[in-house]
Amino acid sequence: MIISLEGLPGSGKSTTARLLGEQPDLEYWHERSSEHPFLEAFYRDIPRYTFETELCFLLLHYHQYRDLSPNDATVLDYSPVKDLVFADLNLRGNDHEIFSTVYQRTSGSLPIPDLAIYLDPDLELVMERIAHRGRSFERDIQPEYLSRLGEAYKRREGELGRRVERIQVTAAMSREEVAETVLAVVQTTSD
Repeated sequence: MIISLEGLPGSGKSTTARLLGEQPDLEYWHERSSEHPFLEAFYRDIPRYTFETELCFLLLHYHQYRDLSPNDATVLDYSPVKDLVFADLNLRGNDHEIFSTVYQRTSGSLPIPDLAIYLDPDLELVMERIAHRGRSFERDIQPEYLSRLGEAYKRREGELGRRVERIQVTAAMSREEVAETVLAVVQTTSD
C-alpha cells in the first residue's frame, strides 16, 4: 500500500509522514527536494525558472517513486500527481506540452498511490509555518501564489490517489494529533 500526503508548503506533509513512518508497519520515504538544483532560484524568480524547476522535480519524484518496493506499506510526503498540479499552475504553451509528454512517459506510467491525504490548514497558518521554519528559498512566497496553488490542487484532487481524503488542520492541533487523524484514515483504508 502506498500512502501519499499532499498539501500546500507548510501544511505538515513531511512532519506527518515522518511520524507515520514510526509505525512498525509503515516505511517513510521523504521527498528529496534538497537535491533540487533550481528550487532556491525558482522562489526568487518564478517566471524565469519555472520550466527547469518543474521538470527537475518531475524527474526526482519519478526516480524515487519508481524505486518503491511493492511489498512494503509506504508513506510519502508527496504524490506524483503533485508535478501536474505545479505544472498546471506554472507552465503555459509549449512548456506545459513538453512537460506533460515527459510526465506521461515517466510518472504517468506508474500506479498512483492507494491513498492520498490532503492536509488542509488555512492560508494564515500555512504562512505562519513557512515563516517559522525559516527556509531562505521560501521567504518570498506570496499568499496569492499559495492560494492559486490550492486551487490547482482542487482541480486535480481526485487524481492524487485511488482514494483521496481531505483533512482540515487547525492551529490548535499538535503534530501528533494530525498524525493520529491521518493514521485513523489509513487504518480504515487498510482494513
